[in-house]
Amino acid sequence: MNIRKAIVIALFLANVFVLNAETQTPKLVVGITVEHMRVDYITRFWDTFQNDGFKRLFQEGAVFENTRADIHNIKTETLIPTVYTGTYPAVHGIIGEKWLKPINGEEISAVNDNYYLTLGSDSDEGNASTRQLKVFTIGDMLKQQSGFKSKVFSVALNAAPAVLSAGHSADGAFWFDKTNGNMITSSYYYEQFPEWVMDFNSKKMAATYFDREWDLMLPANDYNKGFNDDYLLEEGFWGKWNTFPYQLKKIARDQEFPLEIIKATPFGNTLIRDFCTQLIDNEKLGIDAHTDLLNITFSGLDYANKWFNPSSIEVHETMLRTDREIASILRYLDDKLGKDNYLVVFTSASTTGYPVRVLKDEFNFAAGDFNPQSALALLRSYLNILYGVGDWIESYNEEQLHLNHRLIDSKQKPLNEMRKDAASFLNQFSGVNAALPAHLIETGNLNNPRFRKIENSYCVQRSGDVLLLLEEGWYPSYKYHTVDYSTENRIPLVFYGMFIKKGRHTTAAEVIDIVPTMCNLLGIYPPDDATGKVLEDVKWGTN
Repeated sequence: MNIRKAIVIALFLANVFVLNAETQTPKLVVGITVEHMRVDYITRFWDTFQNDGFKRLFQEGAVFENTRADIHNIKTETLIPTVYTGTYPAVHGIIGEKWLKPINGEEISAVNDNYYLTLGSDSDEGNASTRQLKVFTIGDMLKQQSGFKSKVFSVALNAAPAVLSAGHSADGAFWFDKTNGNMITSSYYYEQFPEWVMDFNSKKMAATYFDREWDLMLPANDYNKGFNDDYLLEEGFWGKWNTFPYQLKKIARDQEFPLEIIKATPFGNTLIRDFCTQLIDNEKLGIDAHTDLLNITFSGLDYANKWFNPSSIEVHETMLRTDREIASILRYLDDKLGKDNYLVVFTSASTTGYPVRVLKDEFNFAAGDFNPQSALALLRSYLNILYGVGDWIESYNEEQLHLNHRLIDSKQKPLNEMRKDAASFLNQFSGVNAALPAHLIETGNLNNPRFRKIENSYCVQRSGDVLLLLEEGWYPSYKYHTVDYSTENRIPLVFYGMFIKKGRHTTAAEVIDIVPTMCNLLGIYPPDDATGKVLEDVKWGTN
């Protein structure tokens, strides 16, 4: 063979190699979200993490340090669908855990759906679907554009992240049943419960963890990133227990569903980790040319969030154990698929803030409790003076006031005037940053950056008549129950794995940028309603 022929052949083979490399996609994409995780947990607890968990992601991945979620009501129900659809609640429609239908006052749940039944348990914990999600997810697009050859699954302790991250056409979504410790699903996904999940449930893993003691993994002196274990302002489990070690059976023995305590400990994350590896094996993810997707939500910080605070040893310990679960998953993927054959996207499923008492005592911050029940009592009297005696207020939920549209229509009262008067009245209360009437939001004429959260979250058919923004450090406070509430909108975001160019990026990013970027990496079109941008410099070969 002469030199010219050898060069031509070499160039041809090189071109083939480049073409294959450009068209190659990950065998498996793993989305990892953590409920109630603040971005500063990574830097604060960094020195106590292992080398192959969070450190591996943040040192070897593309890290976006200035990522925000501009959502009015930041919680798992609103943030998870935003992460996986690439658009805000104003478009995807999940504005909270529940909302009212104005025409008849019916309460609508984000995921609960009694048309579908639980599989894997006799309870109603699996009666759920994605019917309230208005748009497609990245999983739906992956299914469509692969000719339904790609597999899509999700796993979580709670139904909302499992269902809302799975999307409409997922092969399966699984979550924890607090009544018996089983991993369950909905008839929305399956006609028959998978046999391998029955085998998993037969091991009674939740009961095994329930028998354990939760103690510190490291020497007590290593937990020096916040308050002492016996911190006075720390409520603790059900206001009774706030120091290590914790005997789970003891602290949960008087509860209706004792196994639910698993959700408030790192053992819940271990259960999810074990289930996910079983799922990958049994559902044969990542074994062919079609990219599969598995979305995982860790919830160990979920229930404990209302009993402890971001500087508690309990949060530190939970993050350490979450670090180990992530490290375990990464090692498993290395062995199963090969280090360069998968892609991981890591972010928060929800955020959290410091309790009012801690903000006052430790930060000297002018924080406070906003009591909706007291405010509504006064507002009812005010509306009665203006419009005559009537039950004008339907409800108040998740910083949204719902007026009684049926009564307003029957009495022929001006809806927008009542909205405006109610908003003006609520604006007088301490802790209220702004109360905005719905018709002003609908016109899109706010033109004020501080109201962007409201505009991103207002859904015409589902949102209330007046939406409230509370001041920094102010929380809604009810007499008989606590609510999941946070104003923290900064979240972690890391892309790691196949084709990802490591580096730290300080340019502004939004949570809605995740899906367009993932779709760009996978070579598929994003959902039509995705409004985010592709984050540059994530992939090798980009400028």
